[in-house]
Amino acid sequence: MDIYERSYYKIVKSFASFIGQWPYQSRLQRLVLEFLLWNLFIIQIIPQVVVSLVDHFKDLDVVLELLSAFIMDLAYIAKYSNAIIKAKLIKRIFEKIKEDWKILRSDQEKLILEYHLKMGQYLSIGYTGFANLALLVFILDPIFPIIIDKFSESNDSLPRRFAVPMEFVVCDQQKYYWSLLSLSNFCIISIIMVIICCDVLFISFVQHVCGIFAVVGFRIEHAPNVIIPHEILKDSNFGSNYQDVHYRHIVTCIRDHRRAFAELIETTFTESFGIVVGLNLPIMSITAVQIMAETNSIQDTVKNIMFTGAQLVHLFFDCYMSQRLTDMSSHIHDCITRAKWYEISARSRKLLILMTLRSQVPCKLTAAKVMDLSIESFGVCVKTAGSYFTMLMSMR
Repeated sequence: MDIYERSYYKIVKSFASFIGQWPYQSRLQRLVLEFLLWNLFIIQIIPQVVVSLVDHFKDLDVVLELLSAFIMDLAYIAKYSNAIIKAKLIKRIFEKIKEDWKILRSDQEKLILEYHLKMGQYLSIGYTGFANLALLVFILDPIFPIIIDKFSESNDSLPRRFAVPMEFVVCDQQKYYWSLLSLSNFCIISIIMVIICCDVLFISFVQHVCGIFAVVGFRIEHAPNVIIPHEILKDSNFGSNYQDVHYRHIVTCIRDHRRAFAELIETTFTESFGIVVGLNLPIMSITAVQIMAETNSIQDTVKNIMFTGAQLVHLFFDCYMSQRLTDMSSHIHDCITRAKWYEISARSRKLLILMTLRSQVPCKLTAAKVMDLSIESFGVCVKTAGSYFTMLMSMR
């Protein structure tokens, strides 16, 4: 049975296929999907940015709303372009995942890896669910006033608007409003779903590496139960006269430790993280200003709160997953200290020393190699966004 048919891989397989980054898709399928997704993006961005920005340049509230949408478009470009450019690295990660299943020796090791994969599945579902809830509130924002107006006795006609300020100059917006609104919302859904898919890939990859670290730690703690006389352990030539089971066991642990492809994940995602984290700061500040705007209705306030919440959750997940990777790589050191190192040969202990030194330098993921991603850096980013918010409020 192909491992990617298992339940905890179905989400990542579906999402990777949606954006054309499933390595076992045909080349034609990938090209068609990429072509469609980029065209939907272009259809959305042309009336949104070019026309609306020109027509409403003097309206500060509209400009802020457009800037928020434009920054999300830049995040889409950063994430999806990175996924396409790094497609070979992503394929390599998927292949390494398949190979890692072949090194598992016992049912206990399989359960450990499955635990981390299922946790990744739950994290992916939670992240996707909240993002889709925020997306639903966002795209239904123009429709709610129309529905309420239908049931009210007011004779005033409400202006027809879109989720993002837009101007379609090629056709009559009032006449074809519902068709244009449906097209716009469909494009917005595709943009956000691509961002979600890229993040789910990242979550799944990190959780797999965390699982491999946990398996290696388990192996170190549970060395083969072979009792060797104390006088033999002190013999520097032990291993040439006896079969040193512990030595061979630690060598396999080191090899499997090196198999954890944390550096490959860093190479794959670091540039996109650098751009996205840089974009998160202004967009959180701008949407916070929109929440505080005096002209806001309750509906607009709820929409902006959900949008801000989605941005915070997005940044938090990037930092949290990076923190998990750092913690699990450091976990190897704790496993070594708990192992019965005093029952193994001298040359086996030397290997453990080398492994201890390596584990004292934890794996980290960075934003363009400028900032380490962690829970601490998440707090710094939120604090910085708060400073920008204060500055923007003073300028209003």
